[in-house]
Amino acid sequence: MNAYLGPLERTDDGRWVIGDPGRQGGSYLELGTEGVYLREAGRDEERIAWSRFMGLSMTVTPRRWSSSRAAGVLNIVFGGSGGWYEVDTNGSCLQATLRHPYTPWVGRFSHHERRYSWSEILLADALLGQAVGVGAAQLLGDPDRLGQVVGLLALLKVRTHSAARAAVAKALAP
Repeated sequence: MNAYLGPLERTDDGRWVIGDPGRQGGSYLELGTEGVYLREAGRDEERIAWSRFMGLSMTVTPRRWSSSRAAGVLNIVFGGSGGWYEVDTNGSCLQATLRHPYTPWVGRFSHHERRYSWSEILLADALLGQAVGVGAAQLLGDPDRLGQVVGLLALLKVRTHSAARAAVAKALAP
Protein backbone atom coordinates (compact mmCIF):
# COMPACT_ATOMS: atom_id res chain seq x y z
CA MET A 1 0.00 0.00 0.00
CA ASN A 2 1.46 3.33 -0.94
CA ALA A 3 -1.00 5.99 0.29
CA TYR A 4 -3.63 6.14 2.99
CA LEU A 5 -5.78 8.33 5.17
CA GLY A 6 -7.08 6.17 8.02
CA PRO A 7 -9.08 3.31 6.50
CA LEU A 8 -9.01 4.94 3.04
CA GLU A 9 -6.01 3.60 1.15
CA ARG A 10 -4.60 3.09 -2.31
CA THR A 11 -3.65 -0.50 -3.08
CA ASP A 12 -0.52 -1.53 -4.95
CA ASP A 13 -2.59 -2.01 -8.11
CA GLY A 14 -3.93 1.58 -7.95
CA ARG A 15 -7.43 0.97 -6.59
CA TRP A 16 -8.79 3.07 -3.71
CA VAL A 17 -10.48 1.08 -0.96
CA ILE A 18 -11.91 1.66 2.50
CA GLY A 19 -11.01 -1.13 4.87
CA ASP A 20 -8.52 -3.97 4.74
CA PRO A 21 -8.76 -5.86 1.42
CA GLY A 22 -6.18 -8.40 2.58
CA ARG A 23 -8.01 -9.50 5.70
CA GLN A 24 -9.15 -13.13 5.53
CA GLY A 25 -12.95 -13.31 5.72
CA GLY A 26 -13.23 -9.55 5.97
CA SER A 27 -14.94 -6.89 3.94
CA TYR A 28 -13.96 -3.67 2.26
CA LEU A 29 -15.42 -1.00 -0.01
CA GLU A 30 -13.83 -0.25 -3.37
CA LEU A 31 -14.23 3.25 -4.79
CA GLY A 32 -14.72 2.79 -8.54
CA THR A 33 -15.59 5.08 -11.41
CA GLU A 34 -19.21 3.89 -11.39
CA GLY A 35 -19.71 3.91 -7.61
CA VAL A 36 -18.91 2.06 -4.40
CA TYR A 37 -18.47 -1.71 -4.55
CA LEU A 38 -19.04 -3.66 -1.35
CA ARG A 39 -16.77 -6.69 -1.30
CA GLU A 40 -17.57 -9.03 1.56
CA ALA A 41 -16.55 -12.65 2.04
CA GLY A 42 -19.45 -15.02 1.37
CA ARG A 43 -21.73 -12.41 -0.25
CA ASP A 44 -22.42 -11.27 -3.77
CA GLU A 45 -20.81 -7.99 -4.75
CA GLU A 46 -23.01 -4.94 -4.31
CA ARG A 47 -22.57 -1.71 -6.29
CA ILE A 48 -24.07 1.62 -5.35
CA ALA A 49 -23.87 4.29 -8.06
CA TRP A 50 -22.39 7.64 -7.04
CA SER A 51 -25.56 9.40 -8.21
CA ARG A 52 -27.61 7.62 -5.53
CA PHE A 53 -25.69 9.04 -2.54
CA MET A 54 -27.36 11.93 -0.77
CA GLY A 55 -24.91 12.03 2.12
CA LEU A 56 -22.03 9.89 3.30
CA SER A 57 -20.33 9.51 6.66
CA MET A 58 -17.85 7.13 8.21
CA THR A 59 -17.92 5.48 11.61
CA VAL A 60 -14.63 4.05 12.83
CA THR A 61 -12.32 4.33 15.83
CA PRO A 62 -8.51 4.36 15.99
CA ARG A 63 -8.13 0.81 17.30
CA ARG A 64 -9.35 -2.32 15.62
CA TRP A 65 -11.20 -3.86 18.56
CA SER A 66 -13.06 -0.69 19.54
CA SER A 67 -14.34 -0.47 15.94
CA SER A 68 -15.79 -3.98 15.99
CA ARG A 69 -19.45 -4.94 16.03
CA ALA A 70 -18.88 -6.54 19.45
CA ALA A 71 -17.69 -3.19 20.82
CA GLY A 72 -20.81 -1.61 19.34
CA VAL A 73 -23.01 -4.10 21.22
CA LEU A 74 -21.14 -3.32 24.45
CA ASN A 75 -21.63 0.42 23.85
CA ILE A 76 -25.36 -0.18 23.60
CA VAL A 77 -25.69 -2.66 26.49
CA PHE A 78 -23.48 -0.79 28.94
CA GLY A 79 -24.30 2.70 27.79
CA GLY A 80 -21.29 4.18 26.09
CA SER A 81 -20.60 7.86 26.42
CA GLY A 82 -22.61 8.55 23.26
CA GLY A 83 -19.72 10.39 21.64
CA TRP A 84 -19.31 10.80 17.87
CA TYR A 85 -16.36 8.42 18.02
CA GLU A 86 -18.31 5.36 19.13
CA VAL A 87 -19.42 2.58 16.84
CA ASP A 88 -22.80 0.84 17.02
CA THR A 89 -23.68 -2.71 16.05
CA ASN A 90 -22.52 -2.00 12.48
CA GLY A 91 -18.90 -1.65 13.60
CA SER A 92 -16.59 0.10 11.13
CA CYS A 93 -18.79 1.33 8.31
CA LEU A 94 -19.91 3.96 5.87
CA GLN A 95 -23.47 5.18 6.30
CA ALA A 96 -25.56 7.00 3.74
CA THR A 97 -29.01 7.86 2.57
CA LEU A 98 -29.61 6.68 -0.97
CA ARG A 99 -32.12 8.09 -3.43
CA HIS A 100 -34.49 6.32 -5.82
CA PRO A 101 -35.84 4.78 -3.63
CA TYR A 102 -34.88 6.71 -0.49
CA THR A 103 -33.31 4.18 1.83
CA PRO A 104 -30.64 4.07 4.52
CA TRP A 105 -27.49 2.17 3.53
CA VAL A 106 -24.61 0.73 5.53
CA GLY A 107 -21.37 -0.52 4.00
CA ARG A 108 -19.29 -2.36 6.58
CA PHE A 109 -15.54 -2.72 6.33
CA SER A 110 -12.76 -4.49 8.21
CA HIS A 111 -10.40 -2.34 10.29
CA HIS A 112 -6.71 -2.64 9.40
CA GLU A 113 -4.19 -3.99 11.90
CA ARG A 114 -2.65 -0.54 12.05
CA ARG A 115 -4.04 2.15 14.28
CA TYR A 116 -5.70 5.18 12.65
CA SER A 117 -5.03 8.62 14.08
CA TRP A 118 -7.95 10.86 15.03
CA SER A 119 -6.70 13.34 12.44
CA GLU A 120 -6.87 10.70 9.69
CA ILE A 121 -10.38 9.71 10.76
CA LEU A 122 -11.62 13.31 10.84
CA LEU A 123 -10.09 14.10 7.45
CA ALA A 124 -11.32 10.91 5.73
CA ASP A 125 -14.85 11.41 7.07
CA ALA A 126 -14.86 15.06 5.98
CA LEU A 127 -13.54 14.11 2.53
CA LEU A 128 -16.28 11.52 1.96
CA GLY A 129 -19.04 13.77 3.28
CA GLN A 130 -17.99 16.89 1.40
CA ALA A 131 -17.38 15.15 -1.91
CA VAL A 132 -20.93 13.80 -1.81
CA GLY A 133 -22.37 16.98 -0.30
CA VAL A 134 -21.13 19.26 -3.08
CA GLY A 135 -22.23 16.86 -5.80
CA ALA A 136 -18.70 15.70 -6.61
CA ALA A 137 -18.99 12.11 -5.43
CA GLN A 138 -17.53 10.88 -8.72
CA LEU A 139 -14.23 12.46 -7.57
CA LEU A 140 -13.99 9.54 -5.13
CA GLY A 141 -13.94 7.21 -8.15
CA ASP A 142 -11.13 9.09 -9.91
CA PRO A 143 -7.94 7.40 -8.64
CA ASP A 144 -5.56 10.15 -9.74
CA ARG A 145 -7.57 13.08 -8.38
CA LEU A 146 -8.31 11.22 -5.14
CA GLY A 147 -4.60 10.48 -4.84
CA GLN A 148 -3.80 14.18 -5.13
CA VAL A 149 -6.35 15.12 -2.49
CA VAL A 150 -5.31 12.37 -0.07
CA GLY A 151 -1.66 13.32 -0.62
CA LEU A 152 -2.43 16.85 0.53
CA LEU A 153 -4.59 15.79 3.47
CA ALA A 154 -2.29 13.06 4.75
CA LEU A 155 0.33 15.69 5.62
CA LEU A 156 -2.05 17.54 7.94
CA LYS A 157 -2.80 17.08 11.63
CA VAL A 158 -6.25 18.41 12.58
CA ARG A 159 -8.03 18.16 15.91
CA THR A 160 -11.55 19.31 15.20
CA HIS A 161 -14.35 18.64 12.73
CA SER A 162 -14.32 22.27 11.59
CA ALA A 163 -10.56 22.18 10.90
CA ALA A 164 -11.00 18.93 8.94
CA ARG A 165 -13.87 20.39 6.89
CA ALA A 166 -11.82 23.52 6.11
CA ALA A 167 -8.78 21.47 5.07
CA VAL A 168 -10.89 19.25 2.82
CA ALA A 169 -12.62 22.23 1.22
CA LYS A 170 -9.21 23.72 0.39
CA ALA A 171 -7.93 20.38 -0.99
CA LEU A 172 -11.04 19.92 -3.15
CA ALA A 173 -10.88 23.43 -4.60
CA PRO A 174 -9.96 23.51 -8.30
